[in-house]
Amino acid sequence: MSVNDLPLCQSGETTNPNLPILRQENVQMIVQSAPNAYNINSLSSMRCADYGKNLLAEIQQHGMTDELDKRCAEFIFKAKRTITKMNERRAPFTKLFDQIRSEFTGMENSIDPSKKDTVPYLIQQARNTYAAKKREEAERARQEELRRQQREKATKDYQQNAEDDYRRQFDGKITADINTLTSLNQSLTIENFDEVSEKIKNFNVTLGNEWFQHCQSYAHKPFEISDAEAIDIRQSILNRLSKQFKEQYASEVGEYRDTIVDALPSKKRELERVAKANAEEQARMKAELEAREAAEARRLDEDRRRKEEEAQAAKKAQQTANEMDGLFGQAAVATPVGYQPKTAVKKRIVTDSPEGMLAVVSMWWSKEGRFLSMEELCKIFKKQITFCEKLANDKDSPELISSPFVHYEEEVKAK
Repeated sequence: MSVNDLPLCQSGETTNPNLPILRQENVQMIVQSAPNAYNINSLSSMRCADYGKNLLAEIQQHGMTDELDKRCAEFIFKAKRTITKMNERRAPFTKLFDQIRSEFTGMENSIDPSKKDTVPYLIQQARNTYAAKKREEAERARQEELRRQQREKATKDYQQNAEDDYRRQFDGKITADINTLTSLNQSLTIENFDEVSEKIKNFNVTLGNEWFQHCQSYAHKPFEISDAEAIDIRQSILNRLSKQFKEQYASEVGEYRDTIVDALPSKKRELERVAKANAEEQARMKAELEAREAAEARRLDEDRRRKEEEAQAAKKAQQTANEMDGLFGQAAVATPVGYQPKTAVKKRIVTDSPEGMLAVVSMWWSKEGRFLSMEELCKIFKKQITFCEKLANDKDSPELISSPFVHYEEEVKAK
């Protein structure tokens, strides 16, 4: 039988013959005796009220006297006795109705999921336990996946940062060596031409393995990666970049050296012409030569800067793509896998010590209590006020609150 086949606790066929409402004698008692008891109680209540109204009118008209106070005391005594008699007359009926109500509410309570130890309650507790277990499993899986993604992202970031660091060092190496060639070229004179030109021709344009051995990455290592893993990552990056760096170094530095070497004969002739010219002509020719060399240096520098900007743009595009992948990955973490019971999760306060209650009351007071009216506060703290009043009325050792915001009034009652 499925859940949909269960009756909704309705049945016109099933009855309980033990219910008081179904006993014939009880029905007869209600029909025969209740009207009479009601009429007597109604008459007693009306007569007592009328007599009391007359007493109250007399008090209001003439004021209280000793003789009138005695009559009032007698009236209150008789009113209490009248109430007792009225209770005795209506008790059998109200008791019967209470039993009937108790039977009905008992049947309802027996299947109420909110009532402790009922079958629906126990089933709900089992569901709550299962839902908590499923939620804990889902949360644990989510945390594990989140840690995996964080580690993966940290690894990728470290790889990128280490590679960027190596590239900066490599670019610095190229710039420094090109500047060295430029300085050698600019230092050429007729007197040192053979010596310096040999240095230029023999300038090493091969990036040796010793540069890679001494190249260190200063990228920050995230805590998600061990030292051994970081070493492997850095070595893997250097191995991957070594061929590209060697080819790029030989291309840029080698081409620049070859450009200078190819221009050596013409520069020598020009230096010879400068040496033969007069002082004024020498100054002009030197200025032209320096201007050409400076223009060539600027051109090379602009080419390198353009390549660096293109590389930075490509890197930024890749970072944007990686960030988008990360966002989609995080969204996937939040998606539970498999069946998940519908749950309503609420935080419940658990205090480990009485001091914890002070923290609860403090928060309630700051957020709500201090804005309530005195009437509302007196209702909320009725139990505490009653306790303090009990201490104040102790006949042996009364205790009073000492505060400018609390005072005591005497309440006088006639007996």
